Amino acid sequence: MRRSSSSETVIKAYSIPIHPDEFLLKFIEDYHELAKTVLEEILNAERFTKVERKQLRDKLLEEWEYASHYIDSAINQMLGLVDSYRKKLRRGERASEPRLRKKYVYVKSTLITLKGSILTVRIIAGKYYLRINLEDYPYIRPLLEEVLEGKAKLAGLFLFPDRIVLNFKKSVEYFEPVDWMSIDVNLTNVTVLAGLTVYTFDTRELYHIHRAYELKRRRIQRISKWNKKLSEELLKKYSRRERNRVRDFLHKLANKIVWISYRNRMGIILEDLRGIKEGLKGSKEFNRKISKWNARELQRLIEYKAKWLGVPVVYVNPRNSSRVCPACGGWLIPQEGRLMKCLKCGLVEDRDFIAVLNLRMWGVRGSPERVGGFKSMKTNPYGVMAVEKQRIGLKFHKITPKPP
Repeated sequence: MRRSSSSETVIKAYSIPIHPDEFLLKFIEDYHELAKTVLEEILNAERFTKVERKQLRDKLLEEWEYASHYIDSAINQMLGLVDSYRKKLRRGERASEPRLRKKYVYVKSTLITLKGSILTVRIIAGKYYLRINLEDYPYIRPLLEEVLEGKAKLAGLFLFPDRIVLNFKKSVEYFEPVDWMSIDVNLTNVTVLAGLTVYTFDTRELYHIHRAYELKRRRIQRISKWNKKLSEELLKKYSRRERNRVRDFLHKLANKIVWISYRNRMGIILEDLRGIKEGLKGSKEFNRKISKWNARELQRLIEYKAKWLGVPVVYVNPRNSSRVCPACGGWLIPQEGRLMKCLKCGLVEDRDFIAVLNLRMWGVRGSPERVGGFKSMKTNPYGVMAVEKQRIGLKFHKITPKPP
């Protein structure tokens, strides 16, 4: 079981579009080539100590016309990339040698100034600066207010050819939850148990978005036989549209879920889905559906949005959460539709409701494997041993998020 500490430094990212001139595009290209050189040097070095680092830095500075801090950023960035790669190898995990595909620049906070709403990025000291008025982007204003009030800081940014991703940072003290809400992410819905309320968010539209663009890509790929350039441009265009629609859908859904927990002063219990897509062994159709499942991305959004508001987040092992009876621990067998029946006590319930029920109990008391646990709290908001009798007190809400 994984859980948040009592306090933590949290980072929240926001993207804003830009229209770069030729000089800025050249800078991004030059930084990309610089980063590739640094990556190659680190990968080929038997040891990369402070001495080797200084030698590499001095060598790169000879022909570098931009602020020297960018060389430090590239070295730190590539060191982190290589370190992560080698840690995976030491753990015996499969890992591809790191390569740089996307062109972007990491800009340290020392190269950024924020006066009022004017963001200034230093590219060449005294010669070239990138300036952006953040007031032009209404969705940035709440974060900007927190920065101006001293509650948060601008911790750096990523500069891409078409956008800037701002990283806001603040230290958060998590509140003491009065209760816990559990979240079960499925292929076609997200089920949430919050006290005596069960929310079911319909996510079929999300799958349809993936499916529609998959069919478009198949048609576009046929064009490559006679016009490869056009095919590549169209693939890039529609892949970007798909990502934007999916991202918009997930952000709106995560906002709704996090607001429920924050409003009710509840902690959040999520399934630990690490490695869920590795080594898929189902049918071709099932594997295709799972590959389009955005569960981990939704959880990531829920977690960082919740933490920013001081909501504690817990991860538990979800294994058999929809197959174990929450009342007696017996084994459940499928019935008609999505119902499951306990062979031991005869309980009949919806499998998604059973899953969130188990997740909530395991998150509060500790998982069945007894990995840790919390202080004594009520194990269930209405008495799990009498689910059928107590159901009259439950409220069920089916919600269909508006598609982007």
